[in-house]
Amino acid sequence: MADANTVYVVTGANRGLGLGLTKRLLERPDTTVVASVRNQDAVARLKAEVETVALGENSVLQIVELDFSTATPPEQITQSFSAAASTVAHVDVLICNAGYATSMIPALEISAADLRTSFEVNTIAPLLVFQALWPLLQKSTSVPKLAVISSSVGSIAEQEPLPGGAYGASKAASNWLTKALHNQHEADGLVAFALHPGWVQTRAGDFVAKEWGFSDSPPVTVEDSVRGMLNVIDGATRENVSGKFVSQTGDLLSW
Repeated sequence: MADANTVYVVTGANRGLGLGLTKRLLERPDTTVVASVRNQDAVARLKAEVETVALGENSVLQIVELDFSTATPPEQITQSFSAAASTVAHVDVLICNAGYATSMIPALEISAADLRTSFEVNTIAPLLVFQALWPLLQKSTSVPKLAVISSSVGSIAEQEPLPGGAYGASKAASNWLTKALHNQHEADGLVAFALHPGWVQTRAGDFVAKEWGFSDSPPVTVEDSVRGMLNVIDGATRENVSGKFVSQTGDLLSW
């Protein structure tokens, strides 16, 4: 029965890491994936991509259209979610993957416009999605989990030797909120952590490589990143990674 499935919500699911996560999760049995995409074109792309996936027994895909370029109130997110996934009565794992990268320029050159756009997508949106879905996460059949896809570029203690632009600042702020959710929901058993996927061969990863002047592609494939991230997510507990900044290889990173 679909209502007994393990339910994952993946934002930004029509390409890159979000698409990779969606495909691998759908291969599992008794799994519901609620995938968010920005617009109807992205809906069509996602449907075409998953046609080749060998769905696990009883596994289903639900698609919800959400645009994170401007702040969407939690109430509106809840309405859109309910309309697209009316049979979903609980959420077990929320993976906030949707992200946006601007030019990797020095702090001296960052514009207010780039900061606003980066914070909308990378910082504000994950928090509002969590707020909207928290009632469903509280109904999880196991332990509610929040995995916020972050980046080593967002580390303050170990800043990359190259500039991170507004992207780094927005990821650092998102990391702060993720740890706050961990601290403030101990009684609820929430497992919340920031997850660095590695430097991955995606459109965003290639963009950053060019911004930093590298001619080679990033070193991590989507497949390897997704495999590692799912290993971390599957094994995540309050004791081992919740409230922490962790890589797809399971290594702890400095905030």
